[in-house]
Amino acid sequence: ILDVLDKLRTQGITEENVNIPTIVVVGDQSSGKSSVLESLAGITLPRGQGIATRVPLILRLQSCLSEQDSKILMEYENVKEMRINSEDDIEAAINAATDDLAGSNKNIRNTPISLHIRKPDAPDLTMVDLPGITRVPVHGQPENIYEQVRDMIMHYIKPEESIILNVLPAEVDFSTCESIRLSQTVDKKGVRTLAVVTKVDKAPEGLFEKVTSDAVSIGLGYVCVRNRTPADDSIAVARCRELELFNDHPDLRNIDRSMVGIPTLARRLVKIQSDMVRGCLPRIRDQIHEALQKRRQEMSNVPRSIDSVNEAVAVFLRLQNEMLNMLTQVVRDGDFSLVPDDCTLHYTARLHEEFTKFAEDLGKSGLRLSQPSQTDEIRQMFSEHQGVALPDFLPHTVLHQLVKKQIDSITQTCIFLVDRVFKYAAEVVLHVQSLIFEAYPHLRDRHHKLAIQVLNETKTTTVEFVERMLAKERTVIFTTNASYLDTIAKINSAVEKARRSNQAYIELDVGPIREGLILNEAVPATGWHREAWEMKVRIAAYSKIMHERLADEIPLEIRYALQRTIVNRLQELTMMQAFSSPEELGTLMQQDSKIIGRRVRLQQRIDTLEKSLMLVSGMIAA
Repeated sequence: ILDVLDKLRTQGITEENVNIPTIVVVGDQSSGKSSVLESLAGITLPRGQGIATRVPLILRLQSCLSEQDSKILMEYENVKEMRINSEDDIEAAINAATDDLAGSNKNIRNTPISLHIRKPDAPDLTMVDLPGITRVPVHGQPENIYEQVRDMIMHYIKPEESIILNVLPAEVDFSTCESIRLSQTVDKKGVRTLAVVTKVDKAPEGLFEKVTSDAVSIGLGYVCVRNRTPADDSIAVARCRELELFNDHPDLRNIDRSMVGIPTLARRLVKIQSDMVRGCLPRIRDQIHEALQKRRQEMSNVPRSIDSVNEAVAVFLRLQNEMLNMLTQVVRDGDFSLVPDDCTLHYTARLHEEFTKFAEDLGKSGLRLSQPSQTDEIRQMFSEHQGVALPDFLPHTVLHQLVKKQIDSITQTCIFLVDRVFKYAAEVVLHVQSLIFEAYPHLRDRHHKLAIQVLNETKTTTVEFVERMLAKERTVIFTTNASYLDTIAKINSAVEKARRSNQAYIELDVGPIREGLILNEAVPATGWHREAWEMKVRIAAYSKIMHERLADEIPLEIRYALQRTIVNRLQELTMMQAFSSPEELGTLMQQDSKIIGRRVRLQQRIDTLEKSLMLVSGMIAA
């Protein structure tokens, strides 16, 4: 079963949110983690000052019948099944692999090294050794080393399938150990936590009380061990001295035999792991099945490969129709059901915002009744045109000049509206095309080019329409709109009413004309100043009508021109310029390399998940 689970792990099944039962070894720095693993595996692991373990080490121990069947294999990142010839070479191989993954300084990285050791009398275990917890970075370590180590540990111990092997030095207060605090955040009652107490020969006093009182809630209990020292010539010698220590030391011999020694620890771990694996198999099967369904759904959303001309034609026509239908929905019908959350494609709403702002900008331009300087300017124009007409007639040339000035003040506003709306319309069309033709970059680029071409042509004719409309307004002063005289009457009535009531200030609110007037400054009482004021009122009333005409006609023309171009003209050109030969079609329907790569990767994941599901289902049935 462990072989199958290890195979699942090496195939990256954990990346699919499938949690495989694992013994995770955690402990504070210098707690003796490496010594425990060395004793269990009978090998030498990297040691040194600071963090000796800088990447996760997945240690797979497997027993075999004879030395001839022994083997040591290492895997990491792109290195597969690298054979290590001797146990004496393990430490150097791990150090070299660590440097490859995390660099030669003291950084850490959450990319594992897998070490598979098969030898006689080895316990059948799979364990993950993690960096020791340290709060103070030493020279060469990043300032956030604690956070990096903590996050790595939490990643491994958080799944309920993880068995936490918490390594605690005998000489410290267990409740102060950071590894205890971290494990309790994910396993409050300690139901999946086993504590191994190291360095018992250095602090034997009071150890019996510490492991029997269980002040830190270790649900799976404690195992006390003696670390191997340089004086121990071999693993066998170390185990003999460990046995003597627990048999003879007055402070340690009272500890129950089921709680002491590396052999006991190995048996406990094998039993705990076996029970956990058997209990988790149905859940692993369900997780693999769920991941498989998810990957199949993803694959259904990836365009299939095109293997024939007939299939290419069918896909080509389908995509063309999808694009045209979506553009019709968005541009003509204002239907956003296909893209409810993408506000950039809510075309009619965005155009309405632009046109509303355009009308407001028109209303803000031109004459201001409240500005005396503009009245003085009109009076000066009257003075310059004396002698053209009878003294009691207002010069018509002044009226024309003032209207032209009004049109000049809004010309840029009108042209800028065309620029902004056509730019936005192009963005919408290109965005829709990019969505539809995502997998086919050549087809997408051709449609982009065609769309930009026809939109630029339409923009040119629309600008010509706007310029012609402005030219008409400059040349011909005309209206049959009754609101012209009505506006003049309302302004004059408001001013006279204010004069009679001796008001110094009034608020005008006549249609779009909303201004505050200081009467003595803005409204002259007699003479040419009075005539200039009356001309100003007429220009304001006429400007209101011009603005209303422009605020309706220009947006109407823009909407009509864009709709006809995008919904009708673009469709005609798309069908007329389909493709001229199978070779051209083949080029157009070449898929994006990213899409091809994604499809290949998804198929590999699906194949792996299907095989994994068969393996786990077979184990459950057996």
